[in-house]
Amino acid sequence: MKGSMTEEQYITALTNNPHGIRNIPNPTEGMQLVCVEQNGMLLQYIKNPTQRVIETALAQSPRAIQYVENPSDDLLISLVKQDWAVLQYIQNPSDEVIRIALDQSGWAIRYITNPSEELQLRAVETQYDALQYIANPSEQAQMAAVKSNYLALRYIQNPSLDILKAAVLQDQQAMRQITNLDLDTVVELLKVSTLILGYVPKQLGLTVDMVRQIITEMIANPTVEDRYVRELVSNPAIGGRQSTWPIDILSLVDVYGSIEAKKIAIDQYLLY
Repeated sequence: MKGSMTEEQYITALTNNPHGIRNIPNPTEGMQLVCVEQNGMLLQYIKNPTQRVIETALAQSPRAIQYVENPSDDLLISLVKQDWAVLQYIQNPSDEVIRIALDQSGWAIRYITNPSEELQLRAVETQYDALQYIANPSEQAQMAAVKSNYLALRYIQNPSLDILKAAVLQDQQAMRQITNLDLDTVVELLKVSTLILGYVPKQLGLTVDMVRQIITEMIANPTVEDRYVRELVSNPAIGGRQSTWPIDILSLVDVYGSIEAKKIAIDQYLLY
């Protein structure tokens, strides 16, 4: 006779079969605890659980947060600190909860619809590859991601020239990640770094004369970057007659270089 079961008997029964809680109309706190201690997700079958029951359920299964009505921010923050993926089960999380989740993992951005640029930046600065979980990343978020790691190019559909420049500056191997490389783009990228020469496919039709012309233009500029000239002088792809790009950099600098370019080139040459 069910009606006459004592609380103790109920608890024994629920210890063996915690799912039985869904058939008990007004379970005591003791009965509720026995169930959620074993399976936190059973919180969904408990009407008006006490704070203790909620905490016990969440300790057992943080995902049970989806069954807590109006959870406090403090509670949500403590949960995402333990496991950022819990963000998936939080309805309308506050900015603070989102930020804390993103600090744990940039990937948490996948659970946020239309994240602001600030949140996108926070995500990619934590992990560059969080970019793959942002539907329409802003130019600034793309930029932050490629500056952190050129492999972020994999997750950008039509990168702008500025993004490509930032990527090759981060690492010339970024050239391998550019899907629609054309001659115009190569010419622009050469103005950023000559180290990309080793990655230019022959069929694009880049000629030694074109390369010489770009270099001449760059070294004639009084505000040429120190880094650019140093890379140029010590670039193994350019130089001797045997090289793919037989250009005598030092004589080019001598004839066309600005005073600044000459100083940097000589300094680098002596180091080299």
